[in-house]
Amino acid sequence: MTDLPQVVPSNGDSIDVVIAWVDGADPKHRARRKQYLADPGGDATPERAAHRKQRFSDNDEIRFCLRSIHNYAPWVRTIWLVTDDQVPAAIHRRRARRHNVRIVDHREIFRGYEQFLPTFNSLAIETMLWRIEGLADRFLYFNDDMMLLGPAEPSDFFSSDGKVNLRGRWSNWQERPDKQNSFHGSNKLRGAEMLDYTPEHFFSSYHVIYPFLRPAMEELFEEFKAAFLANAQYRFRDHQQFWPISAHDHLLLKSDRARVAEPRNSAHFSKRHCNAATREVLETQLKQLTEGPMRMACINDLEAVVDKVPDAMRYLSQATGPAAPFEKRSRVEKRSRGLHASDNRRHRLARFSFRKGN
Repeated sequence: MTDLPQVVPSNGDSIDVVIAWVDGADPKHRARRKQYLADPGGDATPERAAHRKQRFSDNDEIRFCLRSIHNYAPWVRTIWLVTDDQVPAAIHRRRARRHNVRIVDHREIFRGYEQFLPTFNSLAIETMLWRIEGLADRFLYFNDDMMLLGPAEPSDFFSSDGKVNLRGRWSNWQERPDKQNSFHGSNKLRGAEMLDYTPEHFFSSYHVIYPFLRPAMEELFEEFKAAFLANAQYRFRDHQQFWPISAHDHLLLKSDRARVAEPRNSAHFSKRHCNAATREVLETQLKQLTEGPMRMACINDLEAVVDKVPDAMRYLSQATGPAAPFEKRSRVEKRSRGLHASDNRRHRLARFSFRKGN
């Protein structure tokens, strides 16, 4: 299933994108989840939050994620789509290859450690995704529910002085009233503690597009190999794991290779917000994605949003721009073919302007 690496060599100036995606509704994937949930191995005891079906759902978010990168980040060299022997229904695979979208199977990033497969664990996948053959030394990691909302520049993520821009804030775990119930928070703290940061002072990354240095992940793997391999063995997310992104960020901060930036131009629709917010609130916020200053968004439970706002997909289509040439047309866009007629010129000019400037 894995596409062969492209022939363009990686170099310090290139920036790639890595996206983790799965279609949990696929009968084969669903059957394997059920099989391994019954026997997860070792002392793992998966909690409901780690295996509920919404965690693996595909609501066509990947369409908007890929489209937004094509429209708003034409400087990206290669998009690597990490999957479990699947291809998104939203794209034509051959056309996608012509636009430097590559399918990477879990077997590639877990090569040499195939005994850990299959995995249904984002933390395990993030532990190994830097091992993609041919991956650029600088890359952006997207969850499939993340997207760009307007033109982005490399300097938004990697500064001219060589530092990585990390979006988040410094945190004190003792001041977190929800710390006893925070699954992701405890994983994040474990990653910080690997680099000698403490619960009273650690960096808490916001849920937004993550810039990475591949060599930094390689450094961590060599120094903490036993911990990395232990992390990769869990087939479902577990409280005992660390968040690899947190370990990466704290290594960069500790070695003065990163700076903390406030994510003023990003919007995060958390799962809790998607389920608790009213239709009116969600619709107002979706409209703001198309009209306001936001340049990045993450929608954790699009299914819940669409249930309340039937026009949600139309708003996202408008916010992320015209369909990419490798897309298969969605049902929404078949009904509204003229939606982007007035926007096409703006997006073509954005891509042309970037090429002219470089």
